[in-house]
Amino acid sequence: MYNEKVYSGNISATYNYKITKRFFLIMAYVLFFMMLFVPTTYQPVKAVLLFMVLSGITLSTIARGRITLHPQILLWTLLMMTVGLSFMFWGFINYAPGALRVGTVHLLWPFVYTMLVAGAVSERVLTGLLKVLVLATIAIGLYGLSFILYAYGWLPEILYIPIDQGQAIGFYQGFVEFNLYSLASLLFLVPFIVGCLLVWSKNDAMPISRLWLWIALFLGLLLVLLSGRRALLLVVAVSPFIALILRSFLPAEIKHKNRKSVLRLILGSGVMLACLGVYLQLTHGFQWQVFFEMFMSGFDFLYDPSAYARYEQFFALLTGWAASPLFGAGLGAAAEGSLRCVEMPWAFELYFLSLLFHMGIVGLSFYIAATIWIFWMSLKIIRSGDRVGLYLLPVLVGVISFLIASNTNPYLGKFDYIWVIFLPVAFINYWLLTRRKKRSSNLNKLEDKL
Repeated sequence: MYNEKVYSGNISATYNYKITKRFFLIMAYVLFFMMLFVPTTYQPVKAVLLFMVLSGITLSTIARGRITLHPQILLWTLLMMTVGLSFMFWGFINYAPGALRVGTVHLLWPFVYTMLVAGAVSERVLTGLLKVLVLATIAIGLYGLSFILYAYGWLPEILYIPIDQGQAIGFYQGFVEFNLYSLASLLFLVPFIVGCLLVWSKNDAMPISRLWLWIALFLGLLLVLLSGRRALLLVVAVSPFIALILRSFLPAEIKHKNRKSVLRLILGSGVMLACLGVYLQLTHGFQWQVFFEMFMSGFDFLYDPSAYARYEQFFALLTGWAASPLFGAGLGAAAEGSLRCVEMPWAFELYFLSLLFHMGIVGLSFYIAATIWIFWMSLKIIRSGDRVGLYLLPVLVGVISFLIASNTNPYLGKFDYIWVIFLPVAFINYWLLTRRKKRSSNLNKLEDKL
């Protein structure tokens, strides 16, 4: 009788543990979806979700008695946080106005995201994150389309949901321009979808149906064309070439197996763009020639206001860096001759050049080294032929595309976008831990034989 009660109690405890774990996992997916769909807004809701997710990870860590981070990941995190703290102090002693306020970006958020990486230690969780990426792409596409139709007068007000997305739109002769905060997420999402369609085939155990990927690509491309965002247009245009370069690192048998996916993507994307062009021309007076002229005007520093602002920043940051080339002016410093924001004079659109200005050659070298390590490890996993490598490759396409766009936009200075850096780290951490577990298992088997 006693044993039956103990057995029953164990079953109940196991069941409650699974329910609790699933609850925290759902909260994590909801948080990730919100970061993609409504970036920079609804922060109190995200803060509550983040607290719940971190609490779940902390409880799980206590139950295991160890943190599920590979030593290499932990060392890199501690190193980068130390670098950030050092250059915050350097900025403080140089009287930089934002030396303390940048602590969230260089200290707090790296620690928080490393904790989140420690929570994503199963293939199920990682594939779940991939599904959220596709779902968010579809949701952004549908909401963006509903906003355009509403602004055009074709969608009744009762059917439009006014979510806080920083909505703005302009209808011009030959093209349309509009803005939503979630468009920045498409810098990663659309190239990611392109990578999925280019690499994943029906022969593989795909976590997401190709039908949903094609729907996501269609809606994503529609918003990209209508947005008028030059950085978005550029990274989407180059994303197939990035994906093909990364695909070349796959083992020969995998490349041979999914070569039909490449042809399908090329043909499907061509037909899709042609259909979208005809549709937009008939409904919105869209013209490819006017659209191309609008795109090229963004590189005219004399006549385009945003391009001219970056032109000014470029020389102001270079001049400021030249005054202290090794260690920079310190984190939180403002550059003389360029003021992007009165409240945050240390923030600039030219993000990577601003890092050089703030941290000099020494500080920037650490960030470059960390980025190289992420790419080197990612390519190593891709070349291994492991299924995790097939999942990671499209993620890497999105990361590279996002980094290209971040060269002229300070996305990586905000919590809602830093996940772009840490998502591949989660895959790397899982692969390293799994490989170590396999080695340990093989050693135990060898010892048993001996």
